[in-house]
Amino acid sequence: MLTNRESTDVDDGPKQYLVTCESCSFEHAADGRERATAIGTDHHRETHHEVVAFEVPPSLGSP
Repeated sequence: MLTNRESTDVDDGPKQYLVTCESCSFEHAADGRERATAIGTDHHRETHHEVVAFEVPPSLGSP
């Protein structure tokens, strides 16, 4: 069962994000919020499209 993590839980490293564009087929995976922000900002600057980043939950099968 998946549950919300408490702030006292151990950090598992950078979170995974999927950066997508609402106006075109642009999709890009990113490690960490800063990288996702940079990818989205670059795409917006080049195209003037709106970009959204979704946090991807860890895989159930990962160790």
